Amino acid sequence: MKLTFPLVALAASLCALALMYFGMPDLAATFVGALQLANFPGAVAGSGDGGQSPLEITKKMATDLENWRKEQGARIKALDDEVGELVKRSQRPGGSGGAPAATSKAVESWIDTKTKSRIPVLLPGDSMAALERKQGGSEVPAPSIGRVLRGLVMGGQADDAGELADERKALMIGNDPAGGYTVGGALSSQWIDLMRKQMVLSRSGARTVPMESSSLTLAKLTADPTVSWHTENADLAAVQPSFGAVTLNARTVVCLVKLSLELSQDSANIEEILQRSLVGAMAGAIDNAGLVGVTVNAGAAPGGIFNLAGRNTVTSIGAPTSWDFVVDGMYELMADDVPAESIGAMVSHPALWKKMRKLKTGIASDNTPLTMPDEVARLPKYWTTAAPLTGGTTAKAVIANWADLLFGVRKNITVQVLQQAFLGSNLQIAVLAYARVDFAATRAASFCTLEGITV
Repeated sequence: MKLTFPLVALAASLCALALMYFGMPDLAATFVGALQLANFPGAVAGSGDGGQSPLEITKKMATDLENWRKEQGARIKALDDEVGELVKRSQRPGGSGGAPAATSKAVESWIDTKTKSRIPVLLPGDSMAALERKQGGSEVPAPSIGRVLRGLVMGGQADDAGELADERKALMIGNDPAGGYTVGGALSSQWIDLMRKQMVLSRSGARTVPMESSSLTLAKLTADPTVSWHTENADLAAVQPSFGAVTLNARTVVCLVKLSLELSQDSANIEEILQRSLVGAMAGAIDNAGLVGVTVNAGAAPGGIFNLAGRNTVTSIGAPTSWDFVVDGMYELMADDVPAESIGAMVSHPALWKKMRKLKTGIASDNTPLTMPDEVARLPKYWTTAAPLTGGTTAKAVIANWADLLFGVRKNITVQVLQQAFLGSNLQIAVLAYARVDFAATRAASFCTLEGITV
């Protein structure tokens, strides 16, 4: 088969364009020259559309392609610069906020009957910081908590004191009357997200309700609705109300961290240490109060799930030889109309994990670990020292439909740097932080505590 000129010209033109695109103009010129030397009729003289030869068309296309490459190169450089800035932010300790991933789905919301304002209700995977940025019309993340804390602790002694002060100003972190700093807005939301990420109760499925005031009244289910069949003209049977009120009252949790003046000035990881210690300690204390309450000044803290009136219980379990006690707890919840698929994580002390992990099948000379029933195996299990362990030998656990536990939190967190009280005696600085939170159960029958477990 003999190739005609149009096919040869087309092939040479495509090769020239490809070489120009990949940055090899010299080689492209060689192909164009070859096309000229081919001495085909019309290779140079106008024979294309509009009187243009294939050579002229190829040259024009190559010029247009080169102009397009330059234009796109400028745009790509601008994008590279923007991505580089975001990478710098993320590489700061905690720069990503450690927050739950933002989701594209709409966040559930309620209406506060007093203020008529909308209250977002966050699931464990929802990010309060992302919601704050979305509502504020900004997608730029705030600096990390640790970075802001470093600025507060070191003040003008930091090498980048001016930059840190500008960031605090941009975040509207102002002094409160007591001499501390009130952290609000996106930074406060990032702090709360960090606590939620470390809180076992939040990871289990408790929903988070941001509070705009010191108290928030909500409805709770006190009894399942009564349903009956009605005969024409017969009186309706009297029933008890199915709903009652439950109030989230913001209660103050305080954390104090002390460090030497020298450590604050010399440590390369001071941002990460300050953030991790403050947030971790507060998350643990909130978990502990949400599970068992506190014994000293009990009225100042949440009451705890293990003290919840009307909850289901499985008691006097003793030393377990199987997972039957968890099955019993799941049955108690299902008997109170909690769907099996809604029963969430089991929360208990690590001592129970150790006990159950060592259980064997019970068959003589068989050291195979005991297998859990499928339904028990599917339950997430969170082990935390915030859960009760009495005398080192008796543990408790809880399973629940965790969506019926609400974690209320005021959005402003206060930080104070205490220098005068410690510098004069031992050259120490103290950072005091406090948040205001509470827990509320909207249906007591959605919780079952497993008690008296000998470990």
